[in-house]
Amino acid sequence: MQNWKLQVSLQAIAMLGVLASLHAQSPHPQSSTAESLDLAVPAPVLRETRPFDPGIKSDPYRAYAAFTGRGDDHSRLHTDLFVPLVSDRQNLLFSDIRGQFLSGGGAEGNVGLVYRHMVASDYIVGVYGFYDVKRSANENTFHQATLGAEFLTEIWDFRWNGYLPEGGSTQAVGATAVLSNGNLVVQNNEERAYAGTDAEVGLLLCRIPNYFDSELRGFVGAYHFDTNSPTAESIQGPRVRAELRSFDLPFLSLDSRLTLGVQYQHDGVRDSQTSATVGVRMPFGPDRRRHRRMSRIERRMTDVVVRDVDVVTQSTPTPGGQEVAVHAIYDFEIGSVTVLDASTPDLPDAVANATTDSVIIDGGRGNIYLSQPIEVQDGQQLLGGGLQVKGADSGIHATFGSSVNLYGTDDTQAVILTADNSVISGFNIFGGLHGISSDLPGGLDDLVDVLIFSNNVTSAAESGFRFGALDADSIIAHNRATENGGHGFDIEQNEGLFVQNNALGNAENGFDLFDNDGEVSLNRSLRNEGFGFFADDNSGNFDENESYENGLSGFDFLDNTGSIAGNLSADNGLQGYTFARNNGVIENNLAFDNGGFGFDFADNDGTVQGNLAFDNGDVGFDFADNLGLFQENIATGNDGAGFDFIVNSGQFLANEAIDNSGSGFDFDENAVSGTFSSNDAVGNGEFGYDGTNNGSASNNTGADNEDGNDTFP
Repeated sequence: MQNWKLQVSLQAIAMLGVLASLHAQSPHPQSSTAESLDLAVPAPVLRETRPFDPGIKSDPYRAYAAFTGRGDDHSRLHTDLFVPLVSDRQNLLFSDIRGQFLSGGGAEGNVGLVYRHMVASDYIVGVYGFYDVKRSANENTFHQATLGAEFLTEIWDFRWNGYLPEGGSTQAVGATAVLSNGNLVVQNNEERAYAGTDAEVGLLLCRIPNYFDSELRGFVGAYHFDTNSPTAESIQGPRVRAELRSFDLPFLSLDSRLTLGVQYQHDGVRDSQTSATVGVRMPFGPDRRRHRRMSRIERRMTDVVVRDVDVVTQSTPTPGGQEVAVHAIYDFEIGSVTVLDASTPDLPDAVANATTDSVIIDGGRGNIYLSQPIEVQDGQQLLGGGLQVKGADSGIHATFGSSVNLYGTDDTQAVILTADNSVISGFNIFGGLHGISSDLPGGLDDLVDVLIFSNNVTSAAESGFRFGALDADSIIAHNRATENGGHGFDIEQNEGLFVQNNALGNAENGFDLFDNDGEVSLNRSLRNEGFGFFADDNSGNFDENESYENGLSGFDFLDNTGSIAGNLSADNGLQGYTFARNNGVIENNLAFDNGGFGFDFADNDGTVQGNLAFDNGDVGFDFADNLGLFQENIATGNDGAGFDFIVNSGQFLANEAIDNSGSGFDFDENAVSGTFSSNDAVGNGEFGYDGTNNGSASNNTGADNEDGNDTFP
């Protein structure tokens, strides 16, 4: 295909040569080809262009600046500064300084020295050299030398360029995930500069002398670029372009120029490329120094040097640069791969019968609608397109495929059913009974060593995620459950890691972890109709979770024997935190702006310390009896009392009640076995302390409480 395109280009050049030969044999030698092509269009008469006169000594060529906008795959702005250094009418040595900026990132600068010589007012020969420097969109820098030669007449253009980059490659860029021998690998790439050459022939097609002495020129040519890498393809093909030029524009000045252009080229690496250009040339210096318009051949002395617009670079595979692909976050090997998509007949059956390590369901062919569940097999890795991987050795990241949407069309069946030792990741799931579940026909299945992460489940008929028991090796992470008909996440028993999941707008609880013996951390529950988090029994760790704007309480625990630390509960309809009984540790939690109590306990037999309740709709801390350690908690700005309890039989130490609407500390009794010391009550709406002491009480201070009792006892 590429050779065919080169042949077409050479044939076009040959045809232009035939046209030139026919013109030479014309029976009207006194008429130039350009004159025979002039279009007689009425227009205002131009000032006379004087013929070439070598005796005139004034500088014939002015410096100019040109600005060109180019629209193609990457819109560009070109600037060009033409500065004559030494000149007379037949000889011109000038510097050509260029810059270009790409909308998608990257820039290039070119500095050139050009010499042109006019021979007997008939033709011009020129030679030039450029130094080029390019900063690519990949933030790599390339240096290049460009050498060229040209032959110009009023009618014809012939030019050749050679491009010699320094070196051929730079650091790896844009790694890609590809299949190699059935396995997913990360292919490292490098950006390389290509050496090469191009040439073209141009012909004046017509003139429109009465309209700014305009002319239309056409060009055909070819290019070839290559680089010294066994994995790189050569870049070669034809190029055609056309330019409409208008001179001495009245709204600018003499020697100004407007150029409109269009170019097309094609090669096997970059495919077809079409660009359009609009350029304006503005000369320096006042018109009064110019005694006449330049002749047509003199204009050619100031034509822009035509060369490739930038250093040719391309990302190519690094030789020997394939690495084993592992998951970008969890580091498991992807291994051998079966790729399925919307065009796969009976996709659930194809998953069930796949024998590879991983099955990737790609979204490149559109959404996938399922009337039957996808049943993941024991030990299988089921992954969605848009898969983020990295090289096992270099750690360079890459993406495989496109993200995928799965639609469950049967509300009585889950969309994906899990199995032991499986991985499920990267799916956007809509509808079905559950999005991802172990709810098999025989009941909820207990799971061993599952990894379920980075899935989104929306609009399931019941809970978004529904599992039985998860063992200590299981991980549920980075998932999202939105607007499902039941709970966002519904787990019978969690012994594993449950981290960084989100539940939003579900009809029941955001997280319903009936029995937690594992780690629940950094999850978020927002605007669910039930509790933000519910656990009948927590004997594990419940750390740094957030619960906002849920219909009931932010956190609801029946029995805590584990650790509940660093959580936040705000703007929920009822309490911030509710505990039927605490035998564990509750520390450094926040409750604010909730509709009811900040913290509500039946009894405390464990440790409650370092918690903060502020601006809640009722009591900051409300409980019946303290039998354990209750210390260094703060209640401020609540609509009820700061602390409201019946009996303290344990240790109640160094707590603060500030600016609450009720009493700072409202209780019946500090019992004989109780210690009530170093507490502080300031600025509360009723008493500072309201209770009876039968135990040990000391150093309890206060001030500015409306009904007094600033100290206790």
